[in-house]
Amino acid sequence: MKTLMKPHILILPFALLFAVSCDFGGPDEAAEEQEKVLVELTRLEKTTMIKDHRAVGVVRPYEESFISAASPARIEKILVDVGHRVQKGDMLVQMDRSQLFQAKVQMNNLKDDLQRLDTLVEVGAATKQQYDQLKTQYEVARSNVETLADNTEIRANIPGVISGRFYSEGEMFTMSPTTPEGKVAIVSLKQDQPVKIMTGVSESLFPDVKIGQEAIVKSDVYPGREFTGKVSRIYPIIDRISGTFNVEIVVENRDLALRPGMYGRINLNIGEVEGFLVPALAVLRQEGSGERHVFIEKDGMAHRRVVTLGRRFDDKLEILSGLEEGEMLITTGQHNLMDQMEVEIVN
Repeated sequence: MKTLMKPHILILPFALLFAVSCDFGGPDEAAEEQEKVLVELTRLEKTTMIKDHRAVGVVRPYEESFISAASPARIEKILVDVGHRVQKGDMLVQMDRSQLFQAKVQMNNLKDDLQRLDTLVEVGAATKQQYDQLKTQYEVARSNVETLADNTEIRANIPGVISGRFYSEGEMFTMSPTTPEGKVAIVSLKQDQPVKIMTGVSESLFPDVKIGQEAIVKSDVYPGREFTGKVSRIYPIIDRISGTFNVEIVVENRDLALRPGMYGRINLNIGEVEGFLVPALAVLRQEGSGERHVFIEKDGMAHRRVVTLGRRFDDKLEILSGLEEGEMLITTGQHNLMDQMEVEIVN
């Protein structure tokens, strides 16, 4: 009896294994179910965005002038000091007037002689030739007085603020450089209403930048405040090292808030452009390189796409290349994906 029961005991374990294998559908099917990644999708559609250029620049005076005399002379009086605000035509420096007084005396004497000679010509006591010669001398003397007057009364050629004073009253103006910039000047003058900011713009935007385009300028000195400026000059030469060209932006600066030397953040509005804006979290970075990529869902599979990034808008990124309109972008679950991996859509 013991011998006959042994085969039954051996068969039972194999029968149980076969039953368990049939109930769970096989190891291949279970592994396939586990490989699918749950993902959420969004359809790619183009968005109209403002095309702009953002940079940092230094506020500069609209014009800068180094005021000096035309020839060496003694400085009689300096009428302004650093920080004084002047208008165009205001007298800034009075130079020694000795030569001017002498020239005026000579001119007045010639003027009197000319009037007397004119009377003599009328009665025939002098010739017309004598009158013309004396008149020429008078014109030369008058021109000399005007030149000396311009050289002794030094006036502002632009409106602005006195930014430097390099001589004292009574000193001899020697025509030698005195400013940090190596200029010859008695005083320096900067026009700070308006002001200008220079910025370098990528050569790819050269066809799009136009005179008169609006720019917004911000300064850390005035948090939350914006200054409106306009493109006033476009430099035609491209710098081959930086790949940029210079653009000059003018800000009216009516309240004189912006001062030369301040840093300003510039946002130049170039126009509108259509493109893709995607959630920043959907864009992944390849470790060991700067390559960026996303995943697109098609026919239940994830497809890896290398993309080129543009600007950032809050929590979204502009995609310049690598995507097509209408494609389904994977926005959740992408961190667990590899190229050609099967996915399951949950939204």
